[in-house]
Amino acid sequence: MKEIIFDLNNIRMEISFKSYEELRLILSFFQKRNINKINIPCKNNLKKDFLLNSIKISREEFPIFDIIPHFSILNEFRRNRINTINSFVLFMNSVKSFGCKEVLLVSGSQRRSTLDSVSTLSYLKDNTRFSNSDFSIGVAFNPYLSSFLFEEEIIKLEKKVQSGFVKSIWIQFGTDYKLLESRIQTIKNTISFSEKDDFSRAYKIKLFGSILIPSKQFLARFKFRPWKGVYCSDKFLESVDYANNLIKKLLITYKRHNINPIIETDVSTEGKLNLLQNILIN
Repeated sequence: MKEIIFDLNNIRMEISFKSYEELRLILSFFQKRNINKINIPCKNNLKKDFLLNSIKISREEFPIFDIIPHFSILNEFRRNRINTINSFVLFMNSVKSFGCKEVLLVSGSQRRSTLDSVSTLSYLKDNTRFSNSDFSIGVAFNPYLSSFLFEEEIIKLEKKVQSGFVKSIWIQFGTDYKLLESRIQTIKNTISFSEKDDFSRAYKIKLFGSILIPSKQFLARFKFRPWKGVYCSDKFLESVDYANNLIKKLLITYKRHNINPIIETDVSTEGKLNLLQNILIN
């Protein structure tokens, strides 16, 4: 008997768009299918006023949606670190007023030497406005790095969690699910150790895991221009069938460790959504 690994309605969808009209079309598509957990990234042209206005439209016109917006330090940098931190605080104030309950803070693919997510959270330590339970900050984490870099990533995670603001950790996509399996406990131990003064809070930190849905076009593009920090095996990039099977194994790993998937590739058409639904069946 076939098993559904994850229910489609409990998965988060990251959406990208180039206009407000395209945003409305995508949200309408998901609304009709009772899919209402949406992330809006901060990348390319989707930033600053366009990003804020898009979040406002999403919340006002589609109030059923649970929107988690992203804030990229790279894409939102305002001349210096103080301006950028102030911009982040204003961003959180704005999205909170729209009805959002969480923001995902990321450094960006090319980190600024003067500011990253670790230092930003450190600067916010004295700001109690966002440390209460009704608003959360999420942070990114890459478990697929080489041993030395992974140790550095763990140290950064410790500092992020110790800020007291972090309520979710968003795991980068990668294809080595066995390596992920071996490092998940390290992540959980880090959370528990960092929260040892208030041990019960460690279990309130949610884990999310990125998923990319393979297609011939996507794999060809990725081979030509890989995403920085995303580790995909050669076998994954050579075959859509092999890639789909590997995604199933990654999803099963997520399920086993209570990691909630977020789909980072576009699934806002019937055909693409059907591909995702097929992958979700084991």
